Amino acid sequence: MIYVTGDTHREFSRFEEVNEFLVHPKENDYVIVCGDFGLLWAKDDMLEYELEWLGSLPFKILWVQGNHENYDMIEEYPIELWHGGKVRQIVRDKIILLERGQVFEIEGKRFFTFGGASCHDIQGGILDPNDPDFSEKRKRADRAWLPYRIKGISWWEQELPTEAEMEEGLRNLEKLDFKVDYVITHCCATNYQIRLERYLGNIYGRGRGLYEQDRLTDYFERLEGKLDYKRWFCGHYHVNMELDEKHTVLHRDIVRL
Repeated sequence: MIYVTGDTHREFSRFEEVNEFLVHPKENDYVIVCGDFGLLWAKDDMLEYELEWLGSLPFKILWVQGNHENYDMIEEYPIELWHGGKVRQIVRDKIILLERGQVFEIEGKRFFTFGGASCHDIQGGILDPNDPDFSEKRKRADRAWLPYRIKGISWWEQELPTEAEMEEGLRNLEKLDFKVDYVITHCCATNYQIRLERYLGNIYGRGRGLYEQDRLTDYFERLEGKLDYKRWFCGHYHVNMELDEKHTVLHRDIVRL
């Protein structure tokens, strides 16, 4: 069985819920996290415990990158091949990062994966600790109650893909005539993001312009015109919602394929 869920942000209680949700959990069951997993965030006292506990669960955890990940820590794990695509084994055969632009065959289904997104909680800026004015800029943001991120500590430029990663994704899809079963990403295509933000603004009062168009949402927009797929799953927007019959946004919900 394969299950999909949204952002966890290093709060892993839902995996206990998954454990209860599975009737007979097996080593061959998978739970896919649509980015902002948050496990690799800091080398603190909790990390070893979390690696051991998550690795002991009776299913495998697969994930794609979000915007709230420590990319420097991620890059410490070597790239390997697994089920037809590139991965990083965080805990061998138990917690596996699915790299960008890859196609995996799992339980007879093809999955195209492409993690990443732009941080939206940076109204106070992305601050550089090496900037001589760092302390003053941080104080200004604190006084104004504006959220900010700190380069190399809570923000990494690798949150958005390189041209090489996007080109690799296109090449891998071209080999399959742009036909897969499922797409797993963190954010969604530009037009769907605009539609979703309009809904969030009308229903929940979230500010417009919170989620900006970027090269990744535009890349997904181009893929929407080429790809033949059954369903596209993403996270990032902290809402559980069916955008239409082919697009599902996930937060805490866990769905079975």
